[in-house]
Amino acid sequence: MKNFGSILRTAVIILAILVISGCTTTPSTTGERAMLEEPENLIHGIDELVSEIAIQTVSLLSDGASRTMAVYYFTVDGRESNISDYLITGLTTEIANLAGDEITIVSRQGLDRVMSEQSLMVSDLVSEETQVDIGELLGADAILIGYIIPLEDFDKVNIQIVEVESGAVLGGFFLDYELEEGFARDSASETILVHGGAVEIAGATTVRTIYENYDGSIVSLSPSHYEEFWGERIIFASGKTGTADEGYGYLQFEAEFDSVDILNDWNDWNDSDLNFYLIYNTDWDADGQDGVTFSIYPEGFSQLSAFVQQTRADGEQITRMAPMTLNPDEWTRLQIPFNSFMDVSGLGEPDYSKPISIGFAVPYLDNLNAGHFRNDVFLESRLRVDDLGLFKLNEPDPEGLIEAYEDEVARAPGLFRIGGSHIYMDYSESDTGVLKKNEGVESVVLRTTLVEDGPAGRFLRLSGRMEINDAIMDFLNDEQDLYVIYSLFTGIDWEGFESLSMLIRSETFESCYIEIVGTDTNQYYSSDFSMNSGWTHISKPFSSIGTDGGSMADIPLKTDSIRMQYIFAIPRNTIRRALRSDILEFSIDLDQIMLL
Repeated sequence: MKNFGSILRTAVIILAILVISGCTTTPSTTGERAMLEEPENLIHGIDELVSEIAIQTVSLLSDGASRTMAVYYFTVDGRESNISDYLITGLTTEIANLAGDEITIVSRQGLDRVMSEQSLMVSDLVSEETQVDIGELLGADAILIGYIIPLEDFDKVNIQIVEVESGAVLGGFFLDYELEEGFARDSASETILVHGGAVEIAGATTVRTIYENYDGSIVSLSPSHYEEFWGERIIFASGKTGTADEGYGYLQFEAEFDSVDILNDWNDWNDSDLNFYLIYNTDWDADGQDGVTFSIYPEGFSQLSAFVQQTRADGEQITRMAPMTLNPDEWTRLQIPFNSFMDVSGLGEPDYSKPISIGFAVPYLDNLNAGHFRNDVFLESRLRVDDLGLFKLNEPDPEGLIEAYEDEVARAPGLFRIGGSHIYMDYSESDTGVLKKNEGVESVVLRTTLVEDGPAGRFLRLSGRMEINDAIMDFLNDEQDLYVIYSLFTGIDWEGFESLSMLIRSETFESCYIEIVGTDTNQYYSSDFSMNSGWTHISKPFSSIGTDGGSMADIPLKTDSIRMQYIFAIPRNTIRRALRSDILEFSIDLDQIMLL
């Protein structure tokens, strides 16, 4: 097990993902619009729409304060709306007439001039930072921003009034409208409201419990670390196993370091880690079964991996691993299909007709970067495991389904983490890089939750909370970014499919960079997409997911060992605003990841 830590780190950091999702039973295919009943307060005609936006805007700003306002471009799917010009011109006149001396409106010509002088492109329109910068250049106190959502029989516009100095949203409202003939409607093949139906997954019908009450000696322990890299930083590291009165097994582990800030002067970090292992050596086989099931409770940490192992006749050890992020200090019930364990030993599949072992690894460094284990030179924690067994699915999942989040238990746990918030590599000082710690982030809490009543049933919510301080600005000024990463190992063959799809929404993030990696072929592809606070259907044809050598349609993936990774950069203005309360919170909702 000596190299397991470095294998884990390489697999977790290098591997990448692309997200896709979609509905096979909902009206969400590319180019279709959602089927919705006509709302009661539907606005008929563009002039009535201009009038209603102006009335509600002036009402929102009727606090007696004198303001200078700019009407910004109206956008749809990250591009300028077909009716943006008409709305800007009409609202500039209408708001000026209604507000009198209370509101001074910047002319449309001023807006166009700033866009031209700054050489800004249409793709910049949805950037929150660009919107505020333009407001400052125009000398405006506030800007009116409109996001249009095309539906099947009518359209919806989301109006926001943003304070330029702080970037805070002063208020906003939604309006439903339909256009008269003569105006070209916007199309939105990627933005929809999903109505009805859900992708159903098979679910486990048979669970074979191997260890339930944990009687007798059932656990072997292998705490491991690399003294050649850690040197004398670790004074000791040890662990013990046992059975609790409540009937679960546990791994109790502890370590002591020579300093709280153990990352100082620590190089070659990719080859260094302290791992604690809990291994269930069994004499049973998994022939005819579909995966491993267990309940697990990480006490005070969130980053860990489950793995299955088998020793071959030649003594080589097959190891397949599933890295995951779990909520600290609570029980989670998991069912992990065998095809969701990735090959980290390079030895292929175990022979499931012969005995295998199940293990768990707790990596110190990954948990340190996730905000755990940072308070003292002495580490003491525990991993609890219960109801370990195998499961058999009633029938296969629908073809192309990666994850629909409809199970009572988690089927394919992903890896959820913050990037750039605690450490990053700075290559400016040496050829090898110097490990630095970002002092601007004091703590991080990450949570994954299955939420009811999504667009197609239950969905996954990724949420986080960071305590930050003014030192974060040094990090940003050094051209570093804070970002959120969600990784998922698909475990299915992508051959024969043409696109990736998913449903996603976020109040925090405006865009996502996606990656796909064949973990055993080193094939790498990437793309990106925009998103907003409403449920957005993202459909990415393989032809739009590329690499230097061509697209994924031109050079198909030659493996079913595929890691997808979503990378969400936290907008810098969001960080600046969060400094007023020293708390930065975010969330991402995700559902229906599919191949089509």
